[in-house]
Amino acid sequence: WAIVENTTDRDWTDVRMSLVSGRPISFVMDLYQPLFVPRPVVQPELFASLAPQVYGQDLYGQDLADREAEFVVAGKTRGAARGRAMSEAPGAPAPASAPAEIALNMAKEPEADRWYFGRSVASVAAGESLGKLFRYEIAAPVSIARQRSAMLPIVAEEVEAERLAIYDEAVLAKHPLAGVRLVNTTRLDLMQGPVTIYAGGAYAGDARIEDLPAGSERLLTYAVDLDVEVATRAESRPEEIVTIRLVKGTLEIVRRLARTKTFELKNSAAEPETVLVEHSLEADWQLVEPKEPTEKTRERYRFAVVAEPGKPATLTVAEERRVSQQSVIASLDDDAILFFASARATSPAVAAALKEVVEAKQGIRAIETDRIRREEEIRVVDEEQNRIRQNMQQLDRQSDLYARYVRKFAEQEDRVEELRADITRLKDKEQAARQALDERLASLRLD
Repeated sequence: WAIVENTTDRDWTDVRMSLVSGRPISFVMDLYQPLFVPRPVVQPELFASLAPQVYGQDLYGQDLADREAEFVVAGKTRGAARGRAMSEAPGAPAPASAPAEIALNMAKEPEADRWYFGRSVASVAAGESLGKLFRYEIAAPVSIARQRSAMLPIVAEEVEAERLAIYDEAVLAKHPLAGVRLVNTTRLDLMQGPVTIYAGGAYAGDARIEDLPAGSERLLTYAVDLDVEVATRAESRPEEIVTIRLVKGTLEIVRRLARTKTFELKNSAAEPETVLVEHSLEADWQLVEPKEPTEKTRERYRFAVVAEPGKPATLTVAEERRVSQQSVIASLDDDAILFFASARATSPAVAAALKEVVEAKQGIRAIETDRIRREEEIRVVDEEQNRIRQNMQQLDRQSDLYARYVRKFAEQEDRVEELRADITRLKDKEQAARQALDERLASLRLD
């Protein structure tokens, strides 16, 4: 339907009318009024009904030609009600809030083994594409009195639909929403707007759709499905090292993070029901189980689950994420290197090379310890000599104690010269060992 209002002061009598829909970029801006910074309006918390949900299209789904045969076969295997939806016939009363209406007929046609919703009537508008816009030519002349409005039927054709439920924990945690998969099998583009759903001739709820080009499909939800209850359980596993590589002194480690989300569904109705479970799609996480989703949008995975009456149904979604880490081996302590050497993902060649690195680093530390010990001995000798010098200043140079201090001072000087020679030798040895280790690490490239 289209709501047309005659805002002029003249009556329209038998006017030929064309309606154009699309999304041209256009706007109105007030350049006269001064600008003020508005204060935010804080509303008290109210418990209202759920807002209508809008669902993105399946980016990897089949074309319309392939889906027509699928509707017949899937009705037998998935146990879901299939059918057609149609708008109310021209002239039927319609709520002012919903320009589009869908009637769902619950009577099953045995000869076709399919569900049909409504009856077929002729389209009352002809469509024509105008580049990025779409024009509806109203077939019959239109008469609208001045300052009055009218609802004009645009499409009154049968279109295919599939009854199902859609569960999104972020929308409602306990129950899925009753919905319809609507396929635009007409030759007209359908503009976005509200939709009123009728089931078995009675009002079932309201929904909202985005722009629906000819041949495409969308999901609609119009009520809470109280027959199906869903419980979720999230689990995460400890991270696991997947691969370890040794490249030019750098340890390249790939870790795997894993998580699972389990959906448990209980159907209390008398008939099987197909539930589309929506799960967030995050770019860093890869889907492991199931191998492929039933549908995939820009932000969601969708998995189809058939809930049998009175029987629990379980869906487990497993995902993993791989994180790369680079560490310079020289900056790691021995415990960390030995931990990576003993990891299950480490190859024998990498493990042997890491153990060699630990042994080389331990050898360097032994040399460094010897050098530090000698440097500490020199420091102790210096302190002792300072004490001796202070004492010698108070003594007679002809005394035996003064002579003994002189002999001790000479012995200490001989020891200091020996220690300094050892320190120079150990420094050279330590530098050569470090250089050999660096060259060894730079030449390593092991997986």
